[in-house]
Amino acid sequence: MRPALLLRIVLVATALVLFDLLTIERTDTCPDEHLPSLIGLPLPYRTSIPWVNSMSGVLYAQGLLVNIACWSLVLTGINLVFTRLIGNAQQVQRPWRVTGMVLTVLATAFILLFLLFIEWRVEWSPDLDFRCPGSSVRFLHTGR
Repeated sequence: MRPALLLRIVLVATALVLFDLLTIERTDTCPDEHLPSLIGLPLPYRTSIPWVNSMSGVLYAQGLLVNIACWSLVLTGINLVFTRLIGNAQQVQRPWRVTGMVLTVLATAFILLFLLFIEWRVEWSPDLDFRCPGSSVRFLHTGR
């Protein structure tokens, strides 16, 4: 696999993780606790961003790296299947490359916006202890 393609896959995978395309929200359901939610699939990589704290949160490096690795494997598999299907057909290869470039530019822009506009504190892994754990699967999670 070419290094440029690998970089593209990692950038798109990072954007998919940060975009919360498919995620699990882990919450503490005890009424007397006010802990933030942990968000990420398969591992939590960030906390929810409450309006009270004005766009700040905790980013967990361990969860982020594992989630990026998982999405990269999925995208690599999709890329391999698609390239095997199209073979050497020039009519399809050019749009496939253009689509890859556009996705890479959009992913890079989203990653920069996500990391620059929110005040993140970086930790290795979550240390929140939920007394009444609850979780729900979310698609395109908005954080509310």
